[in-house]
Amino acid sequence: MNFLSTSQHSTFLSSLCLMLLSMISTSSFAQPNIALSPVITTGLSAPMQLVNAGDGSKRVFIVQKAGGVRVHDSTFQFLATFVTVPNITSSGERGLLSMAFHPNYKSNGFFFLYYTNAAGDLEISRYRVSANDANVADPASRVIVITIPHPVYNNHNGGELHFGKDGFLYLSTGDGGSGGDPNANGQNTNALLGKILRFNVNTSLTPPYYTVPTGNPFGNEVFVLGLRNPYRWSFDRQTGDMWIGDVGQDAWEEINFRAANALNGANFGWRCYEGNVTYNTNNCSSAPSYIFPVHAYRTQDPAASITGGVVYRGKEFPTLQGCYISADFFSGIFYKIIPNGSGGWTVGTQTLSPTGIVDFGETENGEVYAVSNTRNGVYRITPVGTTPTNSIQEGKALASIYPSLISDGKVQVELHQLSSYQYFELIDLGGRVVFKTDLSKQIGSRTISLTPNLATGVYVAKVSSGLGVSVQKVYIQ
Repeated sequence: MNFLSTSQHSTFLSSLCLMLLSMISTSSFAQPNIALSPVITTGLSAPMQLVNAGDGSKRVFIVQKAGGVRVHDSTFQFLATFVTVPNITSSGERGLLSMAFHPNYKSNGFFFLYYTNAAGDLEISRYRVSANDANVADPASRVIVITIPHPVYNNHNGGELHFGKDGFLYLSTGDGGSGGDPNANGQNTNALLGKILRFNVNTSLTPPYYTVPTGNPFGNEVFVLGLRNPYRWSFDRQTGDMWIGDVGQDAWEEINFRAANALNGANFGWRCYEGNVTYNTNNCSSAPSYIFPVHAYRTQDPAASITGGVVYRGKEFPTLQGCYISADFFSGIFYKIIPNGSGGWTVGTQTLSPTGIVDFGETENGEVYAVSNTRNGVYRITPVGTTPTNSIQEGKALASIYPSLISDGKVQVELHQLSSYQYFELIDLGGRVVFKTDLSKQIGSRTISLTPNLATGVYVAKVSSGLGVSVQKVYIQ
């Protein structure tokens, strides 16, 4: 095809790239098989969550149920006990459940913890890192941001903290416990249980330590409603979309999705609905007002408790890009969800070991790790067949491939990592490999001369290595 101008050429390439990206995300890269590689196997006690501080240090922080938070360096070596929360109760589903760092943590040093206090109520507290040691918090800096009464029952506490792209702090809470939401908290917009709440947290040293953001749909802390026990949920770090794993009653576990521009006031249906099925419709509105799950699966031995996950947005494993990964706590079945290209979703499953997955955490550069509460370990999620390093990479791709427009039959590749490179391939839109050359024992920059007389059109250029692959859409003129 001939192009009349640079701008027309750029526009055409952009549309072709979008088309190709859609094809890649729903075809050969759509449902990668994944593996779990252990990175922390000793020293943990009932870990609950892995988080990062977003401060450029590449450290990871492991939240433990009994109240302690451990800090590890970028190679997962233990550095120090960062903080220990006093006066909590950790029996059953209670304990220290979550941690989130302020978006400006690097400059203000504030972070937030969520737990059940000695009375069994739900509580957020705020701390500040110590002035003299970046690996230890100042225990005297603790202030209580909010305490939410959780009377009678000790289960269904939620919950997970995250900061959104809007700078507000979000918290998921359970419906108050027992079975069947006896107090109908899930649909009560005046109750803070069975919800995702949104706070505008202050960094002042005097109370109040939060205000209700303008725009919250009900004039209070409630932002999203109709949830049973969403103890793990996440924002897609790229899009801001919300994914929620909501533990079911007796019949259905569910994974919920809501786009970033449609979150405010979203109602996921509990207790009117469990999954896609009616549960208790007393005082419920018509079905169109509810958001139904992206995926629901039957609660049957051994599958009985969904752990919400994350969308992979790292750089090291392009085959995982855009894939939402979650798991059932008891069965070890992992759920991999990707768009199907037609406005719906494609769901794949795998059964992996260990079980007892309670969290999917991200490092600063978006690599994903699973936390097993029963095995007391942390595991890196990788595509099957890769050999990951047990350290947090700098965020570089394995290779750069350029230019995107090839007019002289030559491709440049920059091999960034000290990796076991394998080969370069050129793949047409029918999935056929039309060119392949060996890259073993290569590093740095090299020029690849393609087979002469390749047809004009769009191709996928792919560099494979022992750590994964890098791909680039190219157009041969």
